[in-house]
Amino acid sequence: MNRFLYIGLFLFIEAVLIGYLAWTNTPFMTISPDGQLYYNLAENVASGNGLINTVRQENIIVPPFFALVIAPFVFFFHAPEAYMVFQYIVYGLNGVFLACVGAKLFQSRAAGVWSAVLYAVHPVLLLNGPQFLLTETLFVTFLLTVVYLVMRLFEKEKKNGLFAALLFVLSLSLLYRPHLLYVFILVFGLWVLFAAKKKMRIWSIAFFAIPVVLLGLNGLYNQSLHGTFVTLENYSGQNLYIANNPETKVDFYASTRLSQFVEPEYFEYEELTLSERSSVLKEKAFSYILADPLAMVERMVLKMGLFFKGIFVIDTITLVLALAGMILAFWKSGMNKWMLSFFVLYIVGFAAMTSLGLLVGGQRYRAPIVPVYLLFAGYVLGSVSLFIKKRKTKEIR
Repeated sequence: MNRFLYIGLFLFIEAVLIGYLAWTNTPFMTISPDGQLYYNLAENVASGNGLINTVRQENIIVPPFFALVIAPFVFFFHAPEAYMVFQYIVYGLNGVFLACVGAKLFQSRAAGVWSAVLYAVHPVLLLNGPQFLLTETLFVTFLLTVVYLVMRLFEKEKKNGLFAALLFVLSLSLLYRPHLLYVFILVFGLWVLFAAKKKMRIWSIAFFAIPVVLLGLNGLYNQSLHGTFVTLENYSGQNLYIANNPETKVDFYASTRLSQFVEPEYFEYEELTLSERSSVLKEKAFSYILADPLAMVERMVLKMGLFFKGIFVIDTITLVLALAGMILAFWKSGMNKWMLSFFVLYIVGFAAMTSLGLLVGGQRYRAPIVPVYLLFAGYVLGSVSLFIKKRKTKEIR
């Protein structure tokens, strides 16, 4: 695709977003409580105090990378508006990146363009876009980068460098937001596949040390700063308990509804520190899961139904198109079936991993994976438009 098409797509995506926000009287910048936490961490980094939370009473530890991205904007501009402008730009660039990936993946410019158009008008992305100082916008960049690197991995004969890059990006994504932890299992499957076909050397298994090193370094940093060795965050055990105790619900969670999702016993641990409480509740969560694993699976499947439930007609249509695109790709595209299988498991795994924990209102947690399945929706529309174009050409002749 040429540069003018890229620029046109970027401007179209930004215009749709800004038009939507103006039409719905939505503020162009909102800093939620989570956003305040990340900005506070960035302020403390910029002032040389490290990743210390001074805005919440609880000593919450979060993955560090988002705050580190914000920190330079705090240091140079001393206001959140500067980072928010950057985030708006990234939002548009993500759509352009999606178009590039779609065009290359399906060898069809139309597929790429349609993917970007669907990205621009998708309600989940518009509702959870760069108007919020949250992790979603940049996390989309991580997810699309993983798709691009896997695609290149299947194309290139020399795979070691790309494989190392893939593991590095995945490791950084964990330090940004730990939702892609399951992808390491899929990537190990790729390594086995390529090693069995002698397309990768056995020694390349050593690249799996990359996440161990990065997470270990972050754990040591937290040990020095907080006195606790925490590789990513110190609240996942609490969330796992809320999502898997006998009183939990298959519903969207909000902290204001906590009492509807937990046993009375939960409130007995409120005097503990967050790290201590999370550790205790993690043990209880696993005991419940192991005692009745079928109940956990049932909850997860039902939550995945909520995860993929369209919130508007256009949302439902894109889900149907994406499913049709997956079927069409396996049937007709001539693409590597192992690669297609990876992408399908990538999407389903994201939904399963998220549904194992807590779903929040507004389908905010679905936003990062939406562009990935829009690739398949764009493929269907691109194929249909190409078919119509060929048919009209034949009629003219």
